[in-house]
Amino acid sequence: MGDERRPGRRVSVGEVLARAGTVREAFDTIANTWSLLILVALRDGTLRYNELKRTVGGVSERRLSQTLKLLERDGVVDRKLVRSIPSHVEYSLTSTGEAVVDSLGELLSTIIKFSPQVAVARQRYDEKHADAAPEG
Repeated sequence: MGDERRPGRRVSVGEVLARAGTVREAFDTIANTWSLLILVALRDGTLRYNELKRTVGGVSERRLSQTLKLLERDGVVDRKLVRSIPSHVEYSLTSTGEAVVDSLGELLSTIIKFSPQVAVARQRYDEKHADAAPEG
């Protein structure tokens, strides 16, 4: 188990779970909620900052800006300043970003497929724990 490589895998489990290193850092950047939503939003093409904010929905300007900077730093998203009146910024996926989004397809399909079961499980859990005293 541990560091063993499994067929079809490019990195070992140990590389992903290690607390330091490029694999873990990239995983931390890409595998968070806002990053995933941004990547999905950009899969159909280039978006301006405000279009991206509206498309993703619910993300603060601060969090969106931070996440975009991290994705740009990791070479997943490209940022382009368009000098016009008024000037604006456009974001698009790099070839690396496109590969990441392509690989997310199965994960997203699985999440969508099982979302009704998740809703039922949450309701059951909430009902079971409704009488429990709040922690704190």
